[in-house]
Amino acid sequence: METTFLLTRGQLQVPCKLTEPEDSPILRVVLGVHGFGGSAMDDIQVSLAQEMELFDSAVFRFDFPAHGESPMTDKAFSLENCVGALLAVAECAKERYPEVEDLCIFATGFGAYVTLVALEQLLELPGKVKLVVQTPSVRMHATLLAMRGLSEETLWAMDRFNIPASRPFDVTYHFYEELRDNVAMTTYPIPMLILHGERDDYINRDDIRQLRRINEQAKLVIIPGASHRFQEEGAWDMVLDLTRDWFEFEQVLLCDWE
Repeated sequence: METTFLLTRGQLQVPCKLTEPEDSPILRVVLGVHGFGGSAMDDIQVSLAQEMELFDSAVFRFDFPAHGESPMTDKAFSLENCVGALLAVAECAKERYPEVEDLCIFATGFGAYVTLVALEQLLELPGKVKLVVQTPSVRMHATLLAMRGLSEETLWAMDRFNIPASRPFDVTYHFYEELRDNVAMTTYPIPMLILHGERDDYINRDDIRQLRRINEQAKLVIIPGASHRFQEEGAWDMVLDLTRDWFEFEQVLLCDWE
């Protein structure tokens, strides 16, 4: 069963979708966090909700500012507001299901970056956080330049450029500076599964390996043949299986890549 609502926290307005089983007790709460230019209606996010609902989970999906159905203008697109939107949804989830201990987060690309930046605040919420990050852009400023084939000097001269997503929006040099000043490479004292595509052209694999090395409770799985968007046949099915096992057992059957 899916319901749609608009979550308001201060000046933030966050469009949300909640999927929950109708006749089963809720065993865990899952947050689906979309990537750059995506939305709560991405195929990845929808299939995650459908899969986790089968395993007695309440799944919250939402749109970042300037994405999806967000009513906010592009001027509101900042790292601070993206972190605020994530925290607002996490707080809402804990308020709605106070008896559920596990807050499970599946975040991809830019969403994984925002989650890692916000993690210290997420850990202040009651309960336990379990995390799956798919292609985490720990140096999101560098990923942004790689995605558009730009240098920092060119972006500075342009001041802004347009992202041709399903809902086009402008990225400013100021936003780039926010990303550059917040590299998400640190230690996180929680169970974390890192998923990375073998043929990812945007995310530096050395960064991914470093993120794994500095986190004792992390596991890293390289998905064979997968590119940045995991659109290859079988790649997403593998992600779903690994994510479900991690949220349920905090372990994976595949080898941990160093």
